[in-house]
Amino acid sequence: MKKIVIGWDLPFFICGIIFILMGLFIKTLPYRAMIGFMGCSFMGSSIGGFYKKYRLLKSKDKINKTRYEEQLKDVEINLNDERKIMLRQKSGQITDTIMSCALIILNIIFIFIGVEKWIIYTLCGVITFKYICGVVIFYYLSKKM
Repeated sequence: MKKIVIGWDLPFFICGIIFILMGLFIKTLPYRAMIGFMGCSFMGSSIGGFYKKYRLLKSKDKINKTRYEEQLKDVEINLNDERKIMLRQKSGQITDTIMSCALIILNIIFIFIGVEKWIIYTLCGVITFKYICGVVIFYYLSKKM
């Protein structure tokens, strides 16, 4: 059986704590709230990774070790599955095209509207839109193929 390592979850958790503390205690930062929310997102993603690895370790401690081995084998197969690799690539291509159009539209809007603090929040929204769009397209293509 493979040993489960913490990986990137611990550094993301530490960065999340640092960003939250910066957002709370450094009063001179112009975008304190956004830095704090970024810290929360880092912490949330690392807690999700910790939970996934905890569940795998918890199933290892039980008598049912074959289930643990099957879960590790399924994770390995899902990472190297040719169909899913192709789906990730196709969803990335479609998402990139959509994002290019969205950025062009935003640039046109920014020409006519004065650039202010809300632009940073808009760009955060665009990044979120890109991620959600990629996930939705991935599942759509998964059902279609």
